[in-house]
Amino acid sequence: MEPFEVHSKNLGTVQVLHRDCPLCGRNNDDQLEVEYSYDVWTIRECADCGFVYIDKGPDYAKLFAELSWETTTKIEEQRRAELRPVTYKASKLTRMRMHLLPRKQMPIMVETWAQPGPVIDLGCGDGAQMNDMSPAFVPFGIEISTELAKAADMLFSASGGACVNAPTLDGLKSFGDGFFSAATLRSYLEHEMHPLAVLGEVHRVLKPGGVAIVKVPNYASLNRMVMGSKWCGFRYPDHLNYFTPKSLKKMGEKAGFTAHYGLTYTLPTSDNMYVVFKKDGGRTKCYSACRGG
Repeated sequence: MEPFEVHSKNLGTVQVLHRDCPLCGRNNDDQLEVEYSYDVWTIRECADCGFVYIDKGPDYAKLFAELSWETTTKIEEQRRAELRPVTYKASKLTRMRMHLLPRKQMPIMVETWAQPGPVIDLGCGDGAQMNDMSPAFVPFGIEISTELAKAADMLFSASGGACVNAPTLDGLKSFGDGFFSAATLRSYLEHEMHPLAVLGEVHRVLKPGGVAIVKVPNYASLNRMVMGSKWCGFRYPDHLNYFTPKSLKKMGEKAGFTAHYGLTYTLPTSDNMYVVFKKDGGRTKCYSACRGG
């Protein structure tokens, strides 16, 4: 499919690619856009499977320079400040509240669910999130931002790992079948142009019994229903996919996984949700003991 240009009021002229439903493949151009659409970023709800997504995404070739994470983050922060100036400023000033309750940390979840071995972090940034991982796990990553990938590679190489600077699908294809014990997709899958294809590649590179630990915004959260277009889960155009517990499970199963949820993994009161996708063929490390995690 050929890229085409759109003219965004925040990003200027952007080369994008059209997207059919990432879950079932239906073209939903005949459907009314969802009310949360913004600027040139049209959100659709699939008429067949109900998946919610933005129907166009930036061309990966442009992400390395023109639409890096650092650039779009600054633009998104400005949009949010203009949309809700009082509450956004209050949220920034009170971020310490996020530490009042224990938060799920990926290194701890890896140690809980996965067998020792290499672990791949998709969209790993500068690698800092994997800093506290047990020495039993060797950190690898894939990152599309060149500068962040350099920092992550330096960090991971000290433990025998590496970071690949590439779009995720290309990066995953550089690894052999069954290479990893675990994969972490922390605040990543909502950004991915081809989420089902990525999960399929993750399934391939995991060994039997390997797990993929996923964190994404919860489109089914009560806060989204209350806040509407001001919900913190909307990022244009970074967040291309809007998952519910049902649609996330369905996509994982379509990629070949079985889904495991802890009792607190999909709370409707939380803006985020978690799932552990397991590749069958081995036992999950401590599923019965971790259901309440």
